[in-house]
Amino acid sequence: MADEHQPDAGVAAADDAAAGRRALLTGGLAVVAGAGAGAAAGALLGRRDEPAPRLAAGSVPGGDGGPWRYIEPGGSVQEAIDAGATAIQLGDGAYPVDAPLRPTPGCTIRGVGERTVLQAVADLPAVVAVGAGGPVGGVVVSDLVVDAAGRAEIGIDLDVVGTAGNLRQEPDAVCRLDQLWVLDAALDGIAYRGTDTQATVTSRVRVRRAGRHGYRIEAPDNVWLACEATTRGTDGAGFWIGVALPGSDGIGAANNHFHACKAWYCHGVGWEVGTGRNAFAGCEAQDTASHGWRITAPRNTLSACVADTAGMADVGGRPGEADGFSVEPGESWRSWAAWPSTARPAGGPPAALRVRRALLARRRRPPRGPDRVGQHRRTHQRPVATDLTRATSSVGSAPHRVRPANHPTERQP
Repeated sequence: MADEHQPDAGVAAADDAAAGRRALLTGGLAVVAGAGAGAAAGALLGRRDEPAPRLAAGSVPGGDGGPWRYIEPGGSVQEAIDAGATAIQLGDGAYPVDAPLRPTPGCTIRGVGERTVLQAVADLPAVVAVGAGGPVGGVVVSDLVVDAAGRAEIGIDLDVVGTAGNLRQEPDAVCRLDQLWVLDAALDGIAYRGTDTQATVTSRVRVRRAGRHGYRIEAPDNVWLACEATTRGTDGAGFWIGVALPGSDGIGAANNHFHACKAWYCHGVGWEVGTGRNAFAGCEAQDTASHGWRITAPRNTLSACVADTAGMADVGGRPGEADGFSVEPGESWRSWAAWPSTARPAGGPPAALRVRRALLARRRRPPRGPDRVGQHRRTHQRPVATDLTRATSSVGSAPHRVRPANHPTERQP
Protein backbone atom coordinates (compact mmCIF):
# COMPACT_ATOMS: atom_id res chain seq x y z
CA MET A 1 0.00 0.00 0.00
CA ALA A 2 1.31 3.43 -0.84
CA ASP A 3 2.26 5.65 2.11
CA GLU A 4 -0.37 8.36 2.30
CA HIS A 5 2.01 10.60 4.29
CA GLN A 6 5.04 10.77 2.02
CA PRO A 7 6.46 14.33 2.07
CA ASP A 8 6.18 16.54 -0.95
CA ALA A 9 9.42 16.89 -2.91
CA GLY A 10 9.47 20.69 -2.43
CA VAL A 11 9.01 20.42 1.34
CA ALA A 12 11.78 17.85 1.57
CA ALA A 13 14.18 20.12 -0.30
CA ALA A 14 13.44 23.02 2.08
CA ASP A 15 14.05 20.81 5.10
CA ASP A 16 17.38 19.67 3.68
CA ALA A 17 18.46 23.27 3.17
CA ALA A 18 17.52 24.24 6.74
CA ALA A 19 19.40 21.24 8.07
CA GLY A 20 22.43 22.26 6.09
CA ARG A 21 22.36 25.78 7.54
CA ARG A 22 22.07 24.41 11.09
CA ALA A 23 24.99 22.10 10.48
CA LEU A 24 27.07 24.96 9.12
CA LEU A 25 26.32 27.17 12.13
CA THR A 26 27.01 24.37 14.58
CA GLY A 27 30.23 23.52 12.86
CA GLY A 28 31.32 27.14 12.89
CA LEU A 29 30.69 27.43 16.61
CA ALA A 30 32.55 24.23 17.26
CA VAL A 31 35.57 25.50 15.35
CA VAL A 32 35.55 28.77 17.25
CA ALA A 33 35.16 27.04 20.61
CA GLY A 34 37.83 24.53 19.73
CA ALA A 35 40.19 27.40 18.98
CA GLY A 36 39.55 28.82 22.44
CA ALA A 37 38.45 32.19 21.12
CA GLY A 38 35.70 33.04 23.63
CA ALA A 39 35.57 36.65 22.52
CA ALA A 40 35.05 35.64 18.91
CA ALA A 41 32.21 33.33 19.92
CA GLY A 42 30.58 36.20 21.78
CA ALA A 43 30.86 38.39 18.70
CA LEU A 44 29.39 35.62 16.55
CA LEU A 45 26.35 35.44 18.82
CA GLY A 46 25.98 39.19 18.87
CA ARG A 47 26.85 39.57 22.60
CA ARG A 48 28.82 42.32 24.22
CA ASP A 49 31.79 41.64 26.50
CA GLU A 50 31.08 42.50 30.16
CA PRO A 51 33.66 44.75 31.84
CA ALA A 52 35.80 43.17 34.53
CA PRO A 53 34.64 43.99 38.09
CA ARG A 54 36.47 46.81 39.80
CA LEU A 55 37.60 45.92 43.32
CA ALA A 56 38.92 48.12 46.09
CA ALA A 57 42.59 47.76 46.87
CA GLY A 58 43.23 44.65 48.94
CA SER A 59 39.93 43.01 48.02
CA VAL A 60 39.22 39.88 46.04
CA PRO A 61 35.96 38.48 44.66
CA GLY A 62 33.80 36.73 47.26
CA GLY A 63 34.40 39.23 50.05
CA ASP A 64 37.72 37.99 51.45
CA GLY A 65 39.71 40.98 52.55
CA GLY A 66 36.54 43.10 52.72
CA PRO A 67 35.28 45.11 55.70
CA TRP A 68 33.84 42.18 57.70
CA ARG A 69 35.97 40.65 60.43
CA TYR A 70 34.87 37.13 61.38
CA ILE A 71 35.46 36.01 64.96
CA GLU A 72 35.33 32.35 65.88
CA PRO A 73 33.12 31.32 68.84
CA GLY A 74 35.09 31.69 72.04
CA GLY A 75 37.08 34.61 70.67
CA SER A 76 37.22 38.15 72.04
CA VAL A 77 34.89 40.62 70.38
CA GLN A 78 36.40 43.55 72.26
CA GLU A 79 39.90 42.75 71.01
CA ALA A 80 38.62 42.96 67.44
CA ILE A 81 36.95 46.30 68.19
CA ASP A 82 40.11 47.65 69.81
CA ALA A 83 42.09 46.53 66.74
CA GLY A 84 39.91 48.75 64.56
CA ALA A 85 37.24 46.35 63.29
CA THR A 86 33.99 48.17 62.53
CA ALA A 87 32.06 45.31 60.88
CA ILE A 88 32.13 42.17 63.02
CA GLN A 89 30.52 38.89 62.03
CA LEU A 90 29.99 36.31 64.77
CA GLY A 91 29.35 32.64 64.22
CA ASP A 92 27.46 29.69 65.68
CA GLY A 93 28.48 29.47 69.31
CA ALA A 94 29.09 31.33 72.59
CA TYR A 95 31.29 34.36 73.14
CA PRO A 96 32.23 34.87 76.81
CA VAL A 97 32.05 38.47 78.01
CA ASP A 98 34.02 39.33 81.17
CA ALA A 99 33.92 43.12 80.69
CA PRO A 100 31.27 45.26 78.97
CA LEU A 101 31.61 45.35 75.19
CA ARG A 102 32.10 48.94 74.03
CA PRO A 103 31.43 49.44 70.31
CA THR A 104 33.17 52.32 68.59
CA PRO A 105 31.39 54.84 66.32
CA GLY A 106 29.84 53.18 63.29
CA CYS A 107 30.53 49.68 64.59
CA THR A 108 28.24 46.82 63.50
CA ILE A 109 28.12 43.54 65.44
CA ARG A 110 26.09 40.83 63.75
CA GLY A 111 25.47 37.18 64.55
CA VAL A 112 23.61 34.32 62.89
CA GLY A 113 20.48 34.49 65.04
CA GLU A 114 19.69 32.62 68.25
CA ARG A 115 22.78 30.41 67.86
CA THR A 116 25.12 33.36 68.47
CA VAL A 117 25.36 34.12 72.19
CA LEU A 118 27.17 36.94 73.98
CA GLN A 119 27.29 35.48 77.49
CA ALA A 120 28.23 37.27 80.71
CA VAL A 121 30.79 35.22 82.65
CA ALA A 122 31.40 37.79 85.43
CA ASP A 123 29.41 40.27 87.49
CA LEU A 124 29.07 43.24 85.13
CA PRO A 125 27.24 46.56 84.94
CA ALA A 126 26.22 45.59 81.36
CA VAL A 127 26.98 43.02 78.69
CA VAL A 128 27.03 45.66 75.94
CA ALA A 129 27.70 49.30 76.81
CA VAL A 130 26.91 51.67 73.95
CA GLY A 131 28.49 55.03 74.74
CA ALA A 132 29.32 54.22 78.37
CA GLY A 133 28.64 57.84 79.27
CA GLY A 134 30.50 59.27 76.27
CA PRO A 135 29.83 60.07 72.60
CA VAL A 136 29.20 57.37 70.03
CA GLY A 137 26.94 57.09 67.00
CA GLY A 138 25.82 54.69 64.31
CA VAL A 139 26.21 51.52 66.36
CA VAL A 140 24.30 48.45 65.12
CA VAL A 141 23.80 45.23 67.08
CA SER A 142 21.71 42.54 65.41
CA ASP A 143 20.87 38.87 65.02
CA LEU A 144 22.19 37.45 68.27
CA VAL A 145 21.46 36.62 71.91
CA VAL A 146 22.64 38.79 74.81
CA ASP A 147 22.66 36.50 77.85
CA ALA A 148 23.16 38.44 81.07
CA ALA A 149 22.93 35.09 82.92
CA GLY A 150 21.75 36.84 86.07
CA ARG A 151 25.24 38.32 86.48
CA ALA A 152 25.06 41.51 84.43
CA GLU A 153 22.79 44.26 85.78
CA ILE A 154 21.79 45.39 82.26
CA GLY A 155 21.80 43.45 79.03
CA ILE A 156 22.38 46.43 76.69
CA ASP A 157 23.02 49.87 78.17
CA LEU A 158 22.69 52.79 75.76
CA ASP A 159 24.22 55.71 77.63
CA VAL A 160 25.33 58.22 75.01
CA VAL A 161 26.54 61.64 76.12
CA GLY A 162 27.90 63.98 73.46
CA THR A 163 27.95 64.04 69.67
CA ALA A 164 31.67 64.29 68.87
CA GLY A 165 32.56 62.05 65.95
CA ASN A 166 28.99 61.58 64.72
CA LEU A 167 28.41 61.25 60.98
CA ARG A 168 28.33 64.74 59.44
CA GLN A 169 27.64 66.44 62.75
CA GLU A 170 24.50 64.43 63.51
CA PRO A 171 22.94 65.66 66.77
CA ASP A 172 21.69 62.17 67.73
CA ALA A 173 23.21 58.75 68.31
CA VAL A 174 21.18 57.00 65.55
CA CYS A 175 21.82 53.47 66.83
CA ARG A 176 20.00 50.30 65.76
CA LEU A 177 19.09 47.19 67.76
CA ASP A 178 17.40 44.50 65.69
CA GLN A 179 16.46 40.82 65.92
CA LEU A 180 17.83 40.28 69.41
CA TRP A 181 17.13 38.12 72.44
CA VAL A 182 18.09 39.74 75.77
CA LEU A 183 17.92 37.23 78.60
CA ASP A 184 18.02 37.19 82.41
CA ALA A 185 19.34 40.66 83.25
CA ALA A 186 19.73 41.16 86.98
CA LEU A 187 17.96 44.53 86.66
CA ASP A 188 17.03 45.86 83.21
CA GLY A 189 17.00 44.16 79.84
CA ILE A 190 17.82 47.31 77.85
CA ALA A 191 18.37 50.81 79.25
CA TYR A 192 18.09 54.03 77.23
CA ARG A 193 19.63 57.02 79.00
CA GLY A 194 22.21 59.77 78.59
CA THR A 195 21.67 63.13 76.95
CA ASP A 196 22.05 61.98 73.34
CA THR A 197 20.52 58.51 73.08
CA GLN A 198 18.06 59.67 70.45
CA ALA A 199 16.91 58.64 66.96
CA THR A 200 17.54 55.05 68.00
CA VAL A 201 15.32 52.31 66.58
CA THR A 202 14.78 49.05 68.46
CA SER A 203 12.99 46.38 66.41
CA ARG A 204 12.08 42.72 66.84
CA VAL A 205 13.72 42.45 70.25
CA ARG A 206 12.59 39.94 72.88
CA VAL A 207 13.56 40.65 76.50
CA ARG A 208 12.98 37.73 78.85
CA ARG A 209 12.90 37.49 82.65
CA ALA A 210 14.36 40.90 83.44
CA GLY A 211 14.88 41.38 87.16
CA ARG A 212 13.26 44.83 87.17
CA HIS A 213 12.36 46.51 83.85
CA GLY A 214 12.34 44.91 80.44
CA TYR A 215 12.92 48.25 78.71
CA ARG A 216 14.04 51.13 80.93
CA ILE A 217 13.48 54.28 78.92
CA GLU A 218 14.80 57.61 80.21
CA ALA A 219 15.59 59.14 76.80
CA PRO A 220 13.41 60.96 74.23
CA ASP A 221 12.82 60.70 70.48
CA ASN A 222 13.20 56.98 69.88
CA VAL A 223 11.15 54.21 68.24
CA TRP A 224 10.28 50.62 69.19
CA LEU A 225 8.79 48.16 66.71
CA ALA A 226 7.45 44.67 67.49
CA CYS A 227 9.30 44.40 70.79
CA GLU A 228 8.24 42.39 73.83
CA ALA A 229 9.27 41.84 77.43
CA THR A 230 8.67 39.61 80.43
CA THR A 231 9.85 40.42 83.95
CA ARG A 232 10.34 38.59 87.25
CA GLY A 233 10.59 41.54 89.65
CA THR A 234 7.46 42.72 91.44
CA ASP A 235 8.51 46.40 91.47
CA GLY A 236 9.27 46.72 87.76
CA ALA A 237 7.51 46.93 84.40
CA GLY A 238 7.82 45.35 81.01
CA PHE A 239 8.14 48.84 79.52
CA TRP A 240 9.15 51.55 81.98
CA ILE A 241 8.89 55.06 80.51
CA GLY A 242 9.79 57.95 82.78
CA VAL A 243 12.32 60.38 84.23
CA ALA A 244 15.83 59.37 85.17
CA LEU A 245 16.18 56.96 88.05
CA PRO A 246 18.27 58.18 91.01
CA GLY A 247 21.93 58.19 90.02
CA SER A 248 21.21 57.92 86.29
CA ASP A 249 21.92 60.55 83.63
CA GLY A 250 18.74 60.27 81.57
CA ILE A 251 16.89 63.42 80.54
CA GLY A 252 13.39 61.93 80.57
CA ALA A 253 11.35 59.98 78.06
CA ALA A 254 9.19 62.02 75.68
CA ASN A 255 8.17 61.98 72.02
CA ASN A 256 8.80 58.24 71.89
CA HIS A 257 6.81 55.92 69.61
CA PHE A 258 5.85 52.31 70.30
CA HIS A 259 4.29 50.11 67.62
CA ALA A 260 2.96 46.56 68.07
CA CYS A 261 4.90 46.04 71.30
CA LYS A 262 3.85 43.73 74.12
CA ALA A 263 4.48 43.36 77.85
CA TRP A 264 3.45 39.91 79.06
CA TYR A 265 4.04 37.62 82.02
CA CYS A 266 5.20 40.58 84.07
CA HIS A 267 5.35 40.08 87.84
CA GLY A 268 4.77 43.82 88.23
CA VAL A 269 3.17 46.31 85.83
CA GLY A 270 2.99 45.76 82.10
CA TRP A 271 3.42 49.39 80.97
CA GLU A 272 4.51 52.14 83.38
CA VAL A 273 4.09 55.52 81.65
CA GLY A 274 5.38 58.31 83.86
CA THR A 275 6.16 61.01 81.31
CA GLY A 276 4.13 62.67 78.57
CA ARG A 277 4.08 63.20 74.80
CA ASN A 278 4.52 59.53 73.93
CA ALA A 279 2.49 57.54 71.38
CA PHE A 280 1.45 53.89 71.52
CA ALA A 281 -0.13 52.10 68.55
CA GLY A 282 -1.35 48.52 68.68
CA CYS A 283 0.46 47.76 71.94
CA GLU A 284 -0.65 45.24 74.56
CA ALA A 285 -0.29 44.22 78.19
CA GLN A 286 -1.14 40.58 78.82
CA ASP A 287 -1.06 38.40 81.94
CA THR A 288 0.39 40.89 84.42
CA ALA A 289 0.40 40.67 88.21
CA SER A 290 -0.36 44.37 88.65
CA HIS A 291 -1.97 46.87 86.28
CA GLY A 292 -1.71 46.21 82.59
CA TRP A 293 -1.13 49.92 81.99
CA ARG A 294 -0.38 52.52 84.67
CA ILE A 295 -0.37 56.01 83.19
CA THR A 296 0.49 58.82 85.57
CA ALA A 297 1.49 61.57 83.13
CA PRO A 298 -0.60 63.72 80.75
CA ARG A 299 -0.45 64.15 76.99
CA ASN A 300 0.01 60.53 75.95
CA THR A 301 -1.82 58.99 72.99
CA LEU A 302 -2.95 55.37 72.76
CA SER A 303 -4.40 53.86 69.60
CA ALA A 304 -5.82 50.32 69.44
CA CYS A 305 -4.05 49.30 72.64
CA VAL A 306 -5.06 46.31 74.75
CA ALA A 307 -4.94 45.22 78.38
CA ASP A 308 -5.65 41.51 78.72
CA THR A 309 -5.87 39.81 82.14
CA ALA A 310 -4.36 42.04 84.79
CA GLY A 311 -4.09 40.44 88.23
CA MET A 312 -2.97 37.17 86.63
CA ALA A 313 -2.49 34.43 89.22
CA ASP A 314 0.33 32.70 87.33
CA VAL A 315 2.61 35.69 87.90
CA GLY A 316 1.51 36.44 91.46
CA GLY A 317 -1.54 38.60 90.77
CA ARG A 318 -4.71 38.56 92.85
CA PRO A 319 -8.24 39.15 91.53
CA GLY A 320 -9.66 42.59 92.23
CA GLU A 321 -6.30 44.24 92.91
CA ALA A 322 -5.29 45.30 89.40
CA ASP A 323 -6.83 47.22 86.52
CA GLY A 324 -6.38 46.88 82.80
CA PHE A 325 -5.76 50.63 82.53
CA SER A 326 -5.03 52.69 85.63
CA VAL A 327 -4.97 56.32 84.48
CA GLU A 328 -4.23 59.38 86.60
CA PRO A 329 -3.57 62.20 84.14
CA GLY A 330 -3.22 65.72 85.36
CA GLU A 331 -4.44 67.38 82.16
CA SER A 332 -5.21 65.34 79.06
CA TRP A 333 -5.06 61.80 77.82
CA ARG A 334 -6.34 60.56 74.49
CA SER A 335 -7.29 57.04 73.57
CA TRP A 336 -8.69 55.64 70.35
CA ALA A 337 -10.24 52.18 70.84
CA ALA A 338 -8.40 51.14 73.99
CA TRP A 339 -9.57 47.64 74.91
CA PRO A 340 -9.00 46.91 78.59
CA SER A 341 -9.71 43.91 80.79
CA THR A 342 -8.65 42.55 84.16
CA ALA A 343 -8.93 39.30 86.01
CA ARG A 344 -12.54 38.94 87.14
CA PRO A 345 -13.06 39.51 90.88
CA ALA A 346 -14.93 36.73 92.59
CA GLY A 347 -18.59 37.17 91.70
CA GLY A 348 -18.15 40.61 90.16
CA PRO A 349 -17.25 42.44 86.96
CA PRO A 350 -13.68 43.56 86.22
CA ALA A 351 -12.47 47.12 86.46
CA ALA A 352 -12.02 47.95 82.81
CA LEU A 353 -10.51 51.39 83.36
CA ARG A 354 -9.71 53.27 86.55
CA VAL A 355 -9.23 57.05 86.48
CA ARG A 356 -8.87 59.81 89.00
CA ARG A 357 -12.15 61.07 90.48
CA ALA A 358 -11.28 64.71 89.77
CA LEU A 359 -10.99 63.97 86.10
CA LEU A 360 -14.36 62.25 86.00
CA ALA A 361 -15.98 65.23 87.68
CA ARG A 362 -14.58 67.70 85.17
CA ARG A 363 -16.61 68.32 82.03
CA ARG A 364 -14.57 68.33 78.84
CA ARG A 365 -15.07 71.50 76.85
CA PRO A 366 -15.10 71.31 73.05
CA PRO A 367 -11.62 72.14 71.75
CA ARG A 368 -10.93 75.25 69.77
CA GLY A 369 -9.30 75.67 66.40
CA PRO A 370 -7.78 72.69 64.59
CA ASP A 371 -8.46 70.37 67.56
CA ARG A 372 -12.19 70.61 66.81
CA VAL A 373 -11.60 68.39 63.78
CA GLY A 374 -10.00 65.74 65.99
CA GLN A 375 -12.88 65.99 68.45
CA HIS A 376 -15.39 65.51 65.63
CA ARG A 377 -13.52 62.48 64.37
CA ARG A 378 -13.36 60.88 67.81
CA THR A 379 -17.07 61.45 68.39
CA HIS A 380 -18.12 59.78 65.16
CA GLN A 381 -15.72 56.85 65.42
CA ARG A 382 -17.24 55.91 68.78
CA PRO A 383 -13.97 55.49 70.69
CA VAL A 384 -14.21 53.12 73.62
CA ALA A 385 -12.60 55.29 76.27
CA THR A 386 -12.03 58.75 74.82
CA ASP A 387 -14.09 60.58 77.44
CA LEU A 388 -12.76 58.36 80.24
CA THR A 389 -16.26 57.56 81.51
CA ARG A 390 -16.96 54.23 79.91
CA ALA A 391 -14.81 51.36 78.75
CA THR A 392 -15.36 47.90 77.34
CA SER A 393 -13.90 44.81 78.96
CA SER A 394 -12.94 41.70 77.04
CA VAL A 395 -13.75 39.63 80.11
CA GLY A 396 -17.28 40.86 80.80
CA SER A 397 -20.15 40.62 78.38
CA ALA A 398 -21.25 44.25 78.66
CA PRO A 399 -19.59 47.66 79.11
CA HIS A 400 -18.76 48.64 82.70
CA ARG A 401 -18.71 52.10 84.17
CA VAL A 402 -15.26 53.41 84.91
CA ARG A 403 -14.27 53.42 88.58
CA PRO A 404 -12.38 56.36 90.09
CA ALA A 405 -8.88 55.49 91.25
CA ASN A 406 -9.86 55.63 94.94
CA HIS A 407 -13.04 53.59 94.52
CA PRO A 408 -13.07 50.12 96.12
CA THR A 409 -13.49 47.10 93.87
CA GLU A 410 -17.16 46.40 93.30
CA ARG A 411 -18.29 42.89 94.17
CA GLN A 412 -21.62 41.24 93.56
CA PRO A 413 -23.16 39.03 96.22
